[in-house]
Amino acid sequence: MATQQRRRSRFSVVNFAVIYLYTLLFDLLAAAPFLEPLLQHLPQPQDLVDDTYQPISDRAPLPGASHAVADAQHSPGRAEPRGFGGEPHALRPRRASSGASSSTESSHGRPARSPASAASTPTGSSSVKSAGSISHGLKKKTLVLDLDETLIHSSPQGSYRAHHRIEVVIDKVACLYYVYKRPHVDYFLRKVSEWYTVAVFTASLAEYADPVIDLLDAQGKYISARFFRESCIPHDSSYAKNLAAVNPDLSQVVLVDNSPLSYFINPTNGIPIQPWINSDPKDEALLDLLPLLDALRFTDDVRSILSLRLV
Repeated sequence: MATQQRRRSRFSVVNFAVIYLYTLLFDLLAAAPFLEPLLQHLPQPQDLVDDTYQPISDRAPLPGASHAVADAQHSPGRAEPRGFGGEPHALRPRRASSGASSSTESSHGRPARSPASAASTPTGSSSVKSAGSISHGLKKKTLVLDLDETLIHSSPQGSYRAHHRIEVVIDKVACLYYVYKRPHVDYFLRKVSEWYTVAVFTASLAEYADPVIDLLDAQGKYISARFFRESCIPHDSSYAKNLAAVNPDLSQVVLVDNSPLSYFINPTNGIPIQPWINSDPKDEALLDLLPLLDALRFTDDVRSILSLRLV
């Protein structure tokens, strides 16, 4: 059975790598107007990933996989590590309060988390929920997501289309920010949280970033840890992110960030994404990442794929 799973993992990586390369090739062909007649006979890349996208973990299990699931569900649980890599500093606890107040157009303040929802918040170790969410017994890797221009865009100048308004008080100075969610971010977070332990790592101050992350994950179901500017390393008037602060085992960590400078310390762990500044309501960059992220969780070392610089 172990041999069958390894073969399936290799097939999954190759399969989704081909899909991703096809998407890149299609975009290159689309840039040439004289090739439009040819493109009409090819499937559209956006048809490959949408709300009907079926990840590997949701497909029919291999013969005998149901027995592995049953064994996993009845095996004694191990002690929860305090962080992604077992280090005390790896998981940053959720702040009880911050120096910012947030509001929406329909109500003021964020909803209080019930004990039931708090108990269901994911932690650094993966837990078995159902046959469709255990990824065939794989240990969850860590997916680190940038915040601004990757998941959201914020601006002091807003409009009625803003999803959220945040008042930030820093050094006794109040600033109002209008926050816009990137298209498909809710679906993206819901899906990747089934595959990975998700953390947000931003160079922004906690007073601003905390309420923005609360907007993306009001119930605490998807994002397990938060890292702010205090965890970054200053570099050339910018900030770099040392992923070892999130998980010391870098073979199991992936970072999605719109700025390559953010992962210059760990270049073979980064996946670039086009920055989003609320300019394209039909943006699908997050959806385009799903096949690659789905395949990466089956590799022994994510750097063996990301070092090829296919993205």
